[in-house]
Parts: sequence; structure tokens; C-alpha cells
Amino acid sequence: MRVLFYLASILPLRLARRIIRGVLKIIPFQMLTSFKITHINIQIAFEELSDKEQLDLAKRSFVETVCSAYETMFSLSRPPSSISKHIVRVDNRFLMSEAFKKKDGLILSGMHNKSIDMLLQWVNCQTATVGLYKPIKNKFVDVYVRARREQMANKIFPTSYQGVKELFKAISKQQVILMGSDQVPKEGMGEYALFFNREAYTTTLIPSLATKTGKTLIYSALCRGSGDSLKIIMKESSGAASAQSMNSAMEEIIKKNPEDYSWEYKRFKKPPEGTLNPYNI
Repeated sequence: MRVLFYLASILPLRLARRIIRGVLKIIPFQMLTSFKITHINIQIAFEELSDKEQLDLAKRSFVETVCSAYETMFSLSRPPSSISKHIVRVDNRFLMSEAFKKKDGLILSGMHNKSIDMLLQWVNCQTATVGLYKPIKNKFVDVYVRARREQMANKIFPTSYQGVKELFKAISKQQVILMGSDQVPKEGMGEYALFFNREAYTTTLIPSLATKTGKTLIYSALCRGSGDSLKIIMKESSGAASAQSMNSAMEEIIKKNPEDYSWEYKRFKKPPEGTLNPYNI
């Protein structure tokens, strides 16, 4: 599997991005379901933009989604140390450094901005982490990705009640927790909170971990930097941790480069009772 990922991402990152952007200029991708979902999410999140501006942003976002897929294959087929070299800047890195010095545990919340696997690889070059993992439908890919995420002394557990218990055990041992914060949780594991001024079913696990343990919570995301480089943004949780404060922190990061976010994901697929599902197209 590693060889397949390597062959599929054999070109240097910057060259591959230029080629992807050039090819997508001549491919009518607007007929794809993933683009339609992207466009719907952009319309929801950026109501203040004109129809043309929303469409243009959706197109740019779709292109970045394809670039992110390439970055994911690239990161899954190279040593973590070589991936770190592609991250040229880390905004507010001192937040993580100070937490490490305390040796009191840390909760790192990642989000699907660009390639989350590239973000994970960089973090795991700094410290071992414990997190949750949702199996991939393709068994061969699942086995490989799971093994990659468990290298370098990292541990991952199923997204289940037992997995949550393992996270609480790990943070009580002053370990570092790393998990995504922007996917729709299972029924009963979340609550509704505003995300870009729309009610979205949001995980309560991360704010609950932070509140019950008193550990530092830092939000992190991989973003495009200047000159098509890659950088990581870190933002410390302010005030009492909650699903709403978490969504607000993610919004703030996303708005810096909206096209970097994975808008093709059905973030609003579980609307409040009485509200229409926006993806019934």
C-alpha cells in the first residue's frame, strides 16, 4: 500500500499542486456531487457573499480539496521526519512548547483544513499522542493507515465508549490527546452549536475532556502559507471550553483561508428537528 501511495504522489508537492490546478481548469468538475456539497456549504457559511463570489470560492475550495488529497497520499508514503520539512512555519508554536514544559498533559484539537494526515505527522514528530480512529471502509487502506497513525509510540482507539475511556485514562497520565473536532458525532455524543451561524451537531468530547481534567486545549490546523508553502496555525482555547467556543475557534481559523477547509464534508447533515437537510438535492 505504501508503494501505491508513493507512486500516486511521486511528484514534489508544489509541482503537483500547480499541475492539479492547471488540469482542473479544463475539467467540468462542477457536475460532481462533492462539488455540489462544497457549494451548498459555502452558501450556508458565507451568506454575505454574492452568488458569483460563493461560486468562485467553491471552485477554489474544490481545487484545494484535490490538492489536499494529494498531500495526504504524500504524507502517508514518506517518513514523518521528511513531512515536517514541508511545514515552513508554525503560528503560536509557543503554546504547545509551554504545555510540553509543564508535563501535565495536553489536548490538541485538529481540524480538516488541508491534509489532516500531514498535520498529524508533524505533531507526532514533536510528541507521541493518543487519539480516536474511525475505520476506513476499504480494509487494505484501513490497515495501512491505522499502522501509520500508530507508529512512533502513538496509540489510537475506536470511536466508542471504550475509546473515550482510554482518552480519559491517557490524559490522567499527563499524555497528549490528539483528535479531530469538526466531524458530526454519533447520536448522543454531541449537541447543537452554531457553526457559521447555523446549528450544527457538534462533538462534546473535546470540551468535556478539557473541562473535566483542566488540561490545556489547543486548536490546530494546516493551512497554505505565502508562496504556496504550508504552515500550521495554533490557537489556545479561551474561557470555558464548550461546543460553541470550539466551533467559534474553528471559524476564526477557517476565515483566514476559507478555501483550505474541507467543505465537501456534510457538516450540517444532522439538522435540528424540524429543520430541512440542506443536502437533499
